[in-house]
Amino acid sequence: MERKAFLDQEPPPGYVAGIGRGATGFTTSADSGPVRFQPNLDDEDENGDNEDELKFQDDDEGGILGLELKDKEDDEADRIYEEIDRKMNLRNKNKSTGDLELSTSETSDKIKGQFTDLKRALTSVNDNEWANIPEVGDITRRNKRTRLLEQQQQRTYAMPDSVIAGAGSMGSLNSNDEVTNFQSISQAKDLLLSKQLDQIAGTSDNNNENIAKELEELQNNDSKIQDIKKGRLILASLRKTEPRKSNSWIASARLEEQANNYTAAKKFIIEGCHNVPHNPDIWLENIRIHQKTAEGTKFCKAIVNEGLKFNIKSEKLWLKAFELENKTDVVSRRKILMKGLEFIPTNVELWKSLVNLEDSKEDVQKLLTKAVELCPKEWDFWLTLINLSNYDDAKSLLNKARKALTDNYMVWIIACKLEEREKDDIPMEKLNKLLAKGFKELEKNTVDKSHLLSKAGWLNQAIDANLEGFTKTSSAIVKVTLDSDGKESLDEWLDDAEKLILKKEFKVAHFIYEYIIDKFPNNIESWLSLILSMKNSKDFDKSKLFEYYSKAVNLNQDNELLLLMYAKDKWLLGNDVEGARMILSDASSRLPTSENIWLARIKLEVKNHNYQEAMSISTDSIDKIPTSSARVWFKHIHLMRFLARKKIVTLEVPDFLSLTTQALDLFPEEPKLYLQKSLVLVDFDLIKQAREVLSTGTKKCPNSIEIWINLAWVDEKYFKTVIRARSVLDTAILKNPTSDKLWEAKIKLERRQNDRTAAQQITNKAHKMFPSSSSIWIQHLSLIPKMSQRKNAFLDAMRTTNNSTNILLSIGVFFWLDGKFLKAKSWFERALTSNKQSGESWGWLYCFIDKYGSAQEKLGLLQNLNKNYDDINDGETWNHVNKDLDNFEKTPKEIIELVSAKLLAKSI
Repeated sequence: MERKAFLDQEPPPGYVAGIGRGATGFTTSADSGPVRFQPNLDDEDENGDNEDELKFQDDDEGGILGLELKDKEDDEADRIYEEIDRKMNLRNKNKSTGDLELSTSETSDKIKGQFTDLKRALTSVNDNEWANIPEVGDITRRNKRTRLLEQQQQRTYAMPDSVIAGAGSMGSLNSNDEVTNFQSISQAKDLLLSKQLDQIAGTSDNNNENIAKELEELQNNDSKIQDIKKGRLILASLRKTEPRKSNSWIASARLEEQANNYTAAKKFIIEGCHNVPHNPDIWLENIRIHQKTAEGTKFCKAIVNEGLKFNIKSEKLWLKAFELENKTDVVSRRKILMKGLEFIPTNVELWKSLVNLEDSKEDVQKLLTKAVELCPKEWDFWLTLINLSNYDDAKSLLNKARKALTDNYMVWIIACKLEEREKDDIPMEKLNKLLAKGFKELEKNTVDKSHLLSKAGWLNQAIDANLEGFTKTSSAIVKVTLDSDGKESLDEWLDDAEKLILKKEFKVAHFIYEYIIDKFPNNIESWLSLILSMKNSKDFDKSKLFEYYSKAVNLNQDNELLLLMYAKDKWLLGNDVEGARMILSDASSRLPTSENIWLARIKLEVKNHNYQEAMSISTDSIDKIPTSSARVWFKHIHLMRFLARKKIVTLEVPDFLSLTTQALDLFPEEPKLYLQKSLVLVDFDLIKQAREVLSTGTKKCPNSIEIWINLAWVDEKYFKTVIRARSVLDTAILKNPTSDKLWEAKIKLERRQNDRTAAQQITNKAHKMFPSSSSIWIQHLSLIPKMSQRKNAFLDAMRTTNNSTNILLSIGVFFWLDGKFLKAKSWFERALTSNKQSGESWGWLYCFIDKYGSAQEKLGLLQNLNKNYDDINDGETWNHVNKDLDNFEKTPKEIIELVSAKLLAKSI
């Protein structure tokens, strides 16, 4: 290492080594001598022989602050301070005189002696050691900061018993106090502090709100006072300039009432009555103000009597006089109303009040008869009188009302209701004609066409009529309304019916569908909508439903869907197997080539355990429609397998091989037939031949994923050749590179071999190729070891698969395995809501309800299952159980029980 040149030079004055790196230097009296002037030194020092003293003084007091600038005042001040110091030293008796007499030279020698050995030792330090001296850090301050920080962090609290108990309940303290979870205690303490702070904050907020409210009230009071003063000035001016206007007097009274000055308010309102006596409003205000004071009802009666002298035709004053009378004094109240009607005989309100006073039907009729004469435009009087009258009188009154109220649609609706009420067997044609006449009259007599009732309004009237029990009137309203629509708009009518169904107004919706069917008898959509709404209706009538079915089938004899629905509802809803059998038999003769009808006939017989008839029908179907589709052959072979297992028929291997060969000859590219033939051979333990069939199937149907997977399964399960099974799946992937099901099969194969590493590698590769595949995501999630690590993956899976039913279901399964059963149930329900065809969702939800649900919940689930059973076709476990020959005749309840048991067994 090259030695720096400055190291051989003398350091500059005041140099301190390492000062740039934070080191601090110091000097002692051994280096510089004493710096404090001692007042008791020898006379020699006082005369200036002490060289160090003189140097100190020159350095310290040189320049503009030197001794040369001192004046007499400064000398006098110095003398005073010296005298004070002398007296203070004399008063300090506790101080030792020996210490004060210690000489500077002795002190210096003592300090020098302490550092002599250290200075001598520095001569042995070589250049390298000197260069490698570490940098001097600010260790003292750093240690001080660390110590202060530790002291701040070491806080102690008076811990309440509730916090300690809460921490203990969370597992923070064990029974032997060996382990203490301070984090839990800290969380409990923070929770307690936060609650206290919230309480304090809440109290503070309440106080602030109260203070703010008080300030606001004070400001409002001040502003009210100012407003009242201004209002008085303005109203005083108005009363002087326009004393004949009632508004200024009423406003003045109300202003004084607001200021709680009731004396002034009464004075103003009385004066107003004198100035404007012919205004009924000011008399009513006078009564109101006096009612709030101590005058009472008697004085108010006097006021209203006085007001009536000037306003004899005021409806309000007569009604106020009626109101002021005692309610039990019916005679007086009646007299007032009768007196009022003498002066204003056409007043509707007075008549209504008078009619309401009467209890006798005859008296009410008399009053209403007079009322309709004097108030012919008031429909309520007509309606009440019609309802109280017999049929003949009501008809007469309706004719009079029709002449008086030419533009009132209610006249015609009430006429229809009257006819329906009096004649239960009245034909619909009569009501339709009556209402159609009413539509024409309304159209002719209504000047402003915008006042005519809209279609929606008429349909609302139909709803009201139906709710009142007038179903024929409701139907007539619907028919005439749609007739007068002016255009045959099928889409609009269907939309109207759907809106009514959403409102649960099924009956009126039925009337719309009936109208559409009359107009368009071959519109299948209308028939289906009508039938569906009838089945959902709260007043469901089976006989009416089957009547519509019969009419629909007769009008549409070649419609396969209507025939199948009719037979199914006849069987299940009507519990009429023979009737359903006749419908399907007739349908088969009408549509002899319809495979759906043939299969429906077979299903009907199988479900009712009539196996011989089912076999006969199935055999006829392949004889009459052999080339219809592979489905017919598949169903026939499946039925034969079941009957052979039940020993109802005797069939050997050649018989089955003959059937399957015939089917494959007709449909050589149907994958299901190859799978079925392999199953037949497995039933007879002909595994080698079954593998050959599947191998042939891969050549004929290379795109059939199920054949490849089943071929690999046969190699793995029966031949125990896992290598060949892997090879089969690899070959299948080469031919079907876009199939995620094959990758899923590969992953499952490795997992069955307990090779988790290989399964993980295949999953990662498949996950990159199929990022939105729900089946690959499920395998990926199942390979994550901990539930806590899966939660973020759940979110990614739902996002990338667009909330796939399988993902929702698998999340529920993971929660189930984690012991969180309520959470699992919520996910099962979500999965079932998203896809009711998922058999796995039905099975898992049944698992929960069977173990933790109530009997009512279980019954509800089974009822829903029965409704949706025929449509459930999704799910590996469901299909495996449902298509098993041993379960061929099992009920939906038995199937769901088997599915749930198998799902639980697979999850363990």
